[in-house]
Amino acid sequence: MRCTLALALLTAPAFVAATLQPAYTNSKGMCPKTVKCEVIETSPPIQAAECSHNTRTHDRQTFAVFKVDHQYDGNHGYPYGTCYAYTCEEVPSAQDMIEDPDCWTFFWNQNGLNESVGTGCIRDPDHGQCGCEESKHGKFYVGKTDCV
Repeated sequence: MRCTLALALLTAPAFVAATLQPAYTNSKGMCPKTVKCEVIETSPPIQAAECSHNTRTHDRQTFAVFKVDHQYDGNHGYPYGTCYAYTCEEVPSAQDMIEDPDCWTFFWNQNGLNESVGTGCIRDPDHGQCGCEESKHGKFYVGKTDCV
């Protein structure tokens, strides 16, 4: 399972470029009831920390919704799931959210219930050490925090 996950994570950068820009706030266990624009980028399977630390859109990303995929439970860097990135001008507020234990919403403004990214570091899928991954080639660097 971990080999398959590592392979999927290494090939993902070929499809989606991410830019290091951590979210300002987050709402763990919360999903928007409705979203008033289209998803711009969908990234499966990634760590919640990757969804919270990196923007995935060409235009200014305003929020991202992360949905946990339990088939990856127990792997280094858990939780894994799908990250849905948005550039909506109208960003969901606390009143627009519903409870969902398998959802985590990250904001690049102050709309989240909790300050910071909330996830901790991005982890090496093979060994669990903190670091980051270069988008161009998918190489993971243990201890590094400034990958692009």
